[in-house]
Amino acid sequence: MAEHAGVYLRLAAASVRATARRPAYLVVRFLSAGMIVGIEVAGVVLMLDRFGSIGGWRPAEVVVLFGLAFTAQGLALVFGDTLEADKVSELVRRGTFDQVLTRPTSPLGWVVASYVDTRFVGRMLAGAVTVAWAADRAGVAWTPGRAGLAALAVACAATIIFGVLLAAAGFTFVTVQGSEAVNVLIYGGQYLASYPMQIYGSALRFVFVWVIPIGLAIYVPALGVLGRQGPAGLPGWLAWLSAPVAGAFAALGGLAWRAGIRHYVGTGS
Repeated sequence: MAEHAGVYLRLAAASVRATARRPAYLVVRFLSAGMIVGIEVAGVVLMLDRFGSIGGWRPAEVVVLFGLAFTAQGLALVFGDTLEADKVSELVRRGTFDQVLTRPTSPLGWVVASYVDTRFVGRMLAGAVTVAWAADRAGVAWTPGRAGLAALAVACAATIIFGVLLAAAGFTFVTVQGSEAVNVLIYGGQYLASYPMQIYGSALRFVFVWVIPIGLAIYVPALGVLGRQGPAGLPGWLAWLSAPVAGAFAALGGLAWRAGIRHYVGTGS
């Protein structure tokens, strides 16, 4: 296991070194990813300042949710970007995945480690800065417990996004063509989880809390970070349930990936 992990780490390091050979390109992509987060957060702040609050949440509190969501998305896509449906579709159509299957490594390990998109590090760091800035504006007094909840939210949401990517990649092995529906879940789900869950209808809350639990991973721990009371009947310990739920969701994504490989038939090249 350690030997295989070392191989994947060296492969990922080689990808980063290749990108670093063009430092200007690397810096521009890194900064542009961070600027996108900054622009979107600025738009949210301006909008919420106009209306005062949303669902009883002040603008700074909502921006904490945005920061957690962006940080998690950036963390998931640093490695999971190569699992996006359009990129897996290209691997299949070009016949490149046939070559992957002949290598004495895990196909998933090779696909994930073969290219590390460092621009998403910029998104991740910009999200973390957003959390720190918004939490200060919201009057959050950081304690080890609150810091742990914030880290838990990021780790669990990133795990869920990675699970979505795995499942979509497995589906692409069968359909060959990728589906834009995945972007609805990855990017649309991230934006949905960036607002208080109580502003949505019960059906939408159920989907993004229990079916694709990115809302559970971000919203519930954020209540503890901000010291807010959740809706009536929402227990505080539910935040710690997000870890096993995220793990189970990623495991289901892994099963979908394995099922997709079992049904994979090379398209020829």
